[in-house]
Amino acid sequence: MKAFWRFIVSWIPVIIIVLILRAFVVEAFMVPTPSMESTIMTGDFLLVNKFIYGIKIPFTSKNLIPLQNPKPGDIFVFRYHLDPDLPQPEQNFVRIFPKQLPLLPIYWNKSRNFFTWYTPRNFVKRCVAVAGDTVEVFNKKVYINGKLQFEPYVQHIDRRIFNPPLTIPDDYQTQWEQGKFAERSDGYLIRDNFGPVVVPEGTVFGLGDNRDNSSDGRFFGPIPLKYVKGKPMVIYFSSNAAPNIARIILSPRQIQWSRIGTIIK
Repeated sequence: MKAFWRFIVSWIPVIIIVLILRAFVVEAFMVPTPSMESTIMTGDFLLVNKFIYGIKIPFTSKNLIPLQNPKPGDIFVFRYHLDPDLPQPEQNFVRIFPKQLPLLPIYWNKSRNFFTWYTPRNFVKRCVAVAGDTVEVFNKKVYINGKLQFEPYVQHIDRRIFNPPLTIPDDYQTQWEQGKFAERSDGYLIRDNFGPVVVPEGTVFGLGDNRDNSSDGRFFGPIPLKYVKGKPMVIYFSSNAAPNIARIILSPRQIQWSRIGTIIK
């Protein structure tokens, strides 16, 4: 028994160091969708530099030491701002760890009488505009402040060009800022013809490189800077079996060796 506790105690400093590194310096993320192809592929596992955009208070979105913000051309990871902080409906769930010490996002589901793991989703996109910029998409081409953008990393996999919805709301800017286009049944029609909108203060505008197959800032609105988590640095693992973790473990032949070690640009 003493040997067991000595083993546990010996690992405590290692665990503390790992938690500190994860909270302030670097964190790992898996990419489950093709929205950034072919720059970042489905099944890529990324190491993300969390220090570059500022030091946040652990387990919160509050900046402790603000540094720089994403610039046009930067690829960045952010918490999806339209996801609620807690599982819904909130009254059906009980927090296991106290709000002041959210070590693990585990909740008790009162309707199922079982545990639930819940965290808001993380997305990865490319910053194309910052606060004060005017953004417009015309026939798939992006214009920032009236200037056509050179985007060699973008791919278009759909030859169709969607015309904008027949009814354009008078409060277009407001609806966009509130993420309403992600809820509209005809919201997909703004994919190829969008805006113009002005990026509000305290936010950035992000798009996927796989422009015809990306849920991004055209639909869910501007991304608050407080939800920006970091900048991807390198692909440390990749598998065609993603996003199913069990399949990844059981399918070593699906590992994409050629992508491991790729620097993200």
